[in-house]
Amino acid sequence: MARSKGFDLVPKQVPTRQRVSFYKEIVEEFLKSGEQSVTIEGTDRKPLTLVQGLRKSLEAEGRSDVRVVQRAGDTYLVKD
Repeated sequence: MARSKGFDLVPKQVPTRQRVSFYKEIVEEFLKSGEQSVTIEGTDRKPLTLVQGLRKSLEAEGRSDVRVVQRAGDTYLVKD
């Protein structure tokens, strides 16, 4: 009698990502707000993680009209 391997391999395509980036949502809300600069508060992200995620999101979107600035532990989005 053959022993089972304990698993099966089933062919299946990987689905595309369906979620919207947390950082992209922040940038979009900032642009909708019409403000020249805002500070981002109330997230559970560490300040450095927030800055890196926002910068990467802006780079991926090709946006050069918005900057991410960090001052004394606060993270800001600023329109140029």
